[in-house]
Amino acid sequence: MAHYDTIVATATAPGDAAIAITRLTGPDALPLAARHFRGTRSPLDTPSHRILFGDFVIEGTSLDTVLLSIFRAPNSYTGEDVVEISSHGGSAIPRAVMEALIGAGARAARPGEFTERAFRNGKLDLAQAESVASLVRARSDRAARAARATLGGELTRRIAALDAEMVSLLAEVESRIDFPADVREAGDLQTLANRCAALAEAIGVWLDRLPSARRREAGVSAAILGAPNVGKSSLLNALAGFDRAIVSDAPGTTRDTVEASIWLDGIELRLIDTAGLREATSPEERLGVARTERAAAEADLAIMVLDCTRPDESAAAGAVGAGLAPLIVAWNKADLAAPGSFDTGAIGRASGSAASAAPIACVETVAVRAGGIDALTSALRAALPRVVGDAASDEIPTTSARQEALLVDAHEALERAGAQLGSDLEHVAYDLAAVDLTEARRALGEVVGRGVDDAVVAAIFERFCIGK
Repeated sequence: MAHYDTIVATATAPGDAAIAITRLTGPDALPLAARHFRGTRSPLDTPSHRILFGDFVIEGTSLDTVLLSIFRAPNSYTGEDVVEISSHGGSAIPRAVMEALIGAGARAARPGEFTERAFRNGKLDLAQAESVASLVRARSDRAARAARATLGGELTRRIAALDAEMVSLLAEVESRIDFPADVREAGDLQTLANRCAALAEAIGVWLDRLPSARRREAGVSAAILGAPNVGKSSLLNALAGFDRAIVSDAPGTTRDTVEASIWLDGIELRLIDTAGLREATSPEERLGVARTERAAAEADLAIMVLDCTRPDESAAAGAVGAGLAPLIVAWNKADLAAPGSFDTGAIGRASGSAASAAPIACVETVAVRAGGIDALTSALRAALPRVVGDAASDEIPTTSARQEALLVDAHEALERAGAQLGSDLEHVAYDLAAVDLTEARRALGEVVGRGVDDAVVAAIFERFCIGK
């Protein structure tokens, strides 16, 4: 158990709210709370996991009626004594509670300091601690489930299973270094190489699934592309359900990207309205077109909007749509077009060079009419599994960028070890294989916090919100 001073923070978001929670942790948490609490029972005499009702008092005057939740060490979130004070929300009362407790000797907590103490006191490993921030930032039910799985230890258990196999493998390799006379035949050596390959493959599959898992957790970006005045902004507004972008009959109204989010099947879809693609005549227009091209290149999904009333003039959109997949073509203003004047079954002449990137769907839309985008919404919903995967069993625990880099290190080290062990019996370098296996174990250990430098730990928790 590490020992620290007593810290305090407001654990709920600022602003008008029914309840605000002020959280204390540290050796003086209970005495500081008792100094300002008046009720039928003192926090100092209260067992763990009890709630007291009374008043929060400052200089003998009641500030507010509060509830005190008592959590005694080591059975608390941080492993220390913890007190949570539930008062009325707003700004004045929580601020007064904070100022009183700081004046009594507590220190304002740094971002993530409560969870950092939970990690340092052995209540959470580093992977679980990082998942707390992921859970707070979750933007969808899938993101929350993935973060909750990591917080529940799923990622830790996977790492432990891989590490146990590597310990066994490393022991076998090191025994061949220490007792070379007992080295067995080449067939047994191939078994060791195969075990390395199996471990590397397991981590490789994990890494391959991370991009789609991240999209499930963080959301999918969809760039709305097309020539000027084809109805891109109208489609954005219709999909979002409110007027997010300015709509005008004059072409070129949109100069910058405009974003709005919708949720389909529990996944956030970030819609990005872009400037119309055209020959830019001013610096502002060139900047807008450049941002459109960048949004198209970075998007997970592309919606190419073509005007049914002038399909040939929409062909400029095809150049940016080329190579983008999945690609959905939306023939807009379908109510104004003459029958047979456009083809919903293929991009055809209107998309020009994008014909090589066959769209996954071509739909008709009328952005200004109720129900005019139902076909597009259905096409987007059908496209999501291609971007994020659709099997619930494919969901994996939340994995941060730091953890992913460590998994890559472990994967590469295991491949090197397998290559060493896969050579012929006379030239195998057991010492190099042992070094690589040790490196793989080090990388996996750092995922859960084993041997992590203090500076890395501090940097991780700096990204947390205050009070968590």
